[in-house]
Amino acid sequence: MNNPTALLFASILLFGCKENSALSDVELSDPKLISPEITITKTINKRGREQTDLVVFLNDKNNNSIDLLKGGVKLNNEALGIQTEWGGAPYYTLNNLKLNANANYNFVVALANDNNYKCSVTSPGGLINSFSVPEYHNINNDLNVSWGKLNSSAYTSYSLEITNEDTFSKEINLSQSILNNGGFVISSRLLKQLSEGQRGDFIITLKASTKGKVDHRFDGGSIKIIQLIHRQVTLDFGEADGPIFNDENIEPYQNKKEQNRKKETGDFGWLKFILTGAGGLLFGFLLFYFMNNRKNKNQ
Repeated sequence: MNNPTALLFASILLFGCKENSALSDVELSDPKLISPEITITKTINKRGREQTDLVVFLNDKNNNSIDLLKGGVKLNNEALGIQTEWGGAPYYTLNNLKLNANANYNFVVALANDNNYKCSVTSPGGLINSFSVPEYHNINNDLNVSWGKLNSSAYTSYSLEITNEDTFSKEINLSQSILNNGGFVISSRLLKQLSEGQRGDFIITLKASTKGKVDHRFDGGSIKIIQLIHRQVTLDFGEADGPIFNDENIEPYQNKKEQNRKKETGDFGWLKFILTGAGGLLFGFLLFYFMNNRKNKNQ
């Protein structure tokens, strides 16, 4: 999935429809004219590189973004700067942001009348850092993926996202019971649907989404923390692997093997006894014959 054109197109789709709002030329004092869209995104890409980004859009009713003529945005008392996205949409951001576990991220939006409006989100107690996925996989077999200890809550949910270069996308929500298992099995049927009979790579992503609270005086809006771990898998179209024993059939298999071993050992014990007895009689007879023959010669 190393297609620069596709990545560029995705970026345009994500940001290109948003423009600089006409309200950027007006001193705003009414929060009902603004719908904040605040996203902290931590990404670990398929090569293991980690990056955290912050994007704060202050949207108008047309979903265009506002650069406050008077006022600004702060995160934990640090002022955010302004940058411009595709289509000329301004957004507030902060460089070198680090996402920590169980940390509060408090945003304050100040308007022209110096009134402040707060939005906040708290990161989960445990961030996702572990996601085990095989780099190569036979398409005829189910695919097993696993992760570390994760706990969903009223604010944090988890999912798996599967995508390929042809924009096939499948999202699987992970319940707490699945999270407790520490892993998930992706069926070979879904893998075949994903590949459409063609060799190639696909991306599987473990995603955590944490919601926060937006000041009710705004016209709606959202604040969230997104965590993403991407893994790339190359599909192999060879023969399926042979049967593998799982936890349910390992034990009876081992018990059966142990019973056979005991039976064989028992049978061999009787044979050994018979052979040992016959050997002893033969040895005694030869010893008697040797001693008797030696005695006759001496006489």
